[in-house]
Amino acid sequence: MGKFMFFLSTLFLFSSCQETKRVYIGSTLVDCIGVAPQKCMLYKENLADEWTYFYDSIDGFKYEEGYDYEIEVVVNKIESPPADGSSLHHTFVKMISKEKKPALAHNLPIKTKSNQDIITNIEYQAQSRGSFFLVKINKDHIEKTSDRALKNSASKNCSKEDWNTILSLLETINIDQINELSPPTEKRFVDGAQQAQLKIISSTRTYTSNSFDHGHPPKEIQQLVNTILSLAESIE
Repeated sequence: MGKFMFFLSTLFLFSSCQETKRVYIGSTLVDCIGVAPQKCMLYKENLADEWTYFYDSIDGFKYEEGYDYEIEVVVNKIESPPADGSSLHHTFVKMISKEKKPALAHNLPIKTKSNQDIITNIEYQAQSRGSFFLVKINKDHIEKTSDRALKNSASKNCSKEDWNTILSLLETINIDQINELSPPTEKRFVDGAQQAQLKIISSTRTYTSNSFDHGHPPKEIQQLVNTILSLAESIE
């Protein structure tokens, strides 16, 4: 009876939208920063893909460092995820392969050439006909304003820890492709949400995302956007 009730409660927690996938887990845990510093598994869905940081856990999967895994998982979409949580829940189904591997650099996420640029600034802007919000972050300062004329703003020093958090999150993003990311909602087109945009400015160029609803960024940049907004809120 207990197992049955647990099964029913799980159904209520997660939406009916689910997908079964074969995914790959790398042999090395890496340092990463989510809500706080942690260790992340390396994850990809196709052999030809680059490794990405996996910030969550896979229920039922017993990870042992030093092995490359191919596993089958069920991915459920969470209808109302917590503010700092993932919108996806992964559950282990079965082991396909487990291969002993040395902890070598091949398990580190591969950076594109553009990611080798020095990131100098991050800008996040959200606006509608009646409102405006802009956050600018560099290694020295965090600045925010709601003044379209950009004459009045509030700022504070950007700590080394905060800037390193930003850089760590950028490691998980292919910034060459942020202009191709698809937003999950489109309320901005009917004045149901502010229109937001993210800019990543490097020593050589500026990378600009497609517009998206403020509060609902593409999943690939969600953690970065949440961190930017959290830093802005910390300005008194």
